[in-house]
Formats: sequence, C-alpha cells, structure tokens
Amino acid sequence: MRRTLLPLLTIALVTGLACGAGDESPAESERVTGATSGPGSRATDADDAPADRRTAAPTNHSTAPARTKPLTCKQLETAWLGSAGQPYNGYHSPIRLTDGLWSGEDGVVVQLQWPCAVGELTGDDAADAVVPVLMDGGGTGKFWQLAVFRNANAGPAYLTMTEIGDRTPVEQVSISGRQVTVTFLMRPDDPSSPVDVIRRTAAYRLDGDQLVATGHTDAPV
Repeated sequence: MRRTLLPLLTIALVTGLACGAGDESPAESERVTGATSGPGSRATDADDAPADRRTAAPTNHSTAPARTKPLTCKQLETAWLGSAGQPYNGYHSPIRLTDGLWSGEDGVVVQLQWPCAVGELTGDDAADAVVPVLMDGGGTGKFWQLAVFRNANAGPAYLTMTEIGDRTPVEQVSISGRQVTVTFLMRPDDPSSPVDVIRRTAAYRLDGDQLVATGHTDAPV
C-alpha cells in the first residue's frame, strides 16, 4: 500500500504545480507586459500623438512693416523746385530740373550744388534730402540757397527753401537728429572785421514747412 501512495502523491504534486503556473491572473500578466508595450506605455503614447504635435515647430507669423526707401541725391537732379504752397524764389509755377539744371527765359540759371545730404527731417521715418542750390541772375550776384525735399513714397517732393547768401559757397551739408548743419564761406557780418572771409557753420530745423536757423559759429579763414 505504501508503495502505491508515494507515486500517487508525486503525480498530484506535479499536476498542482503545473496548474498553478497556468492560472496566472490577467492583471499580473498586464503588469509584466505593460512596461514595454500596450496602450499605457510611453512609447505608444508618443507614437499615437497627432503628427502636427510631434513635428511642428512654433512659427512666428508677425511681419515687420516695410520701410520707405530713403531719397538719393541722384533723384533730385530731375525734381521740381517750388510748389503751390511754397513758390520757388517768386516763380508762380514750379520749375523742373534737368540733370540738376534749369534755365529761364529771363536769363536766370538755377543749378544744384554738392554735396547734398540725406536724413530724417519730418518725423515720419522716411529719409528726406537737403541740397544746396545756386541761382545766377546773370549779374554779379550768385545766390546760394538750401532746398528741402521730403520723402513721398521714395520720391522727392519739394517742401521749402531758405537763403544762405550772395557769394556764399557751401562746403558741407549733413543731417543728424532731425537737424541740418551747413558749412559755407561768407563775408563777415561786421564790416570792420580784420578778416575778409569767415567759415560759418549754421544749424537749421524744420518748423512746419519752414527751415529755420537755430544758431551758428564762425571761424576765420
């Protein structure tokens, strides 16, 4: 009898272990396999994410406003001098320059001189231009002026003019901080001056549609 019971117990024990191994709960199986695959895994979440969320980079759709091109000195050579509100030197109608020159029937010759200057004057962030002008009436007088052109859609539009003087050749013109600085030669204001010629550096600013002198310094030549 004892010999019969031992084999039976051995068979029962082996069978029970086999059954226990096959009865693993679904929860335990999911805990084992869910670490590397399945809906709850990180790799699957990334793969299932929308394509635009995975690949699209932030995009800045804002566009800087286009700035008006500055005027050039070359453009002034074919500009109009004078306007309805600001006639040039008493001429009722504007006069048109050709290659920087105009000749009237009365013998007057108007010619642009150099250097000219380009810079911001009117406060609209579109660079304007200032150029010396020489008006020769045929006599001894040689009248120097400063003409101002505002920037109108990247083209010159006559704004105003101011007199520099008779036989006062301009040497330098610059624009900075909405101010025009001009250096020119002239006779001294005081007739008793011991020097015949002085070099004047004068500053101007726009006041509405007028170019107004704000100060100057003189040095003997």
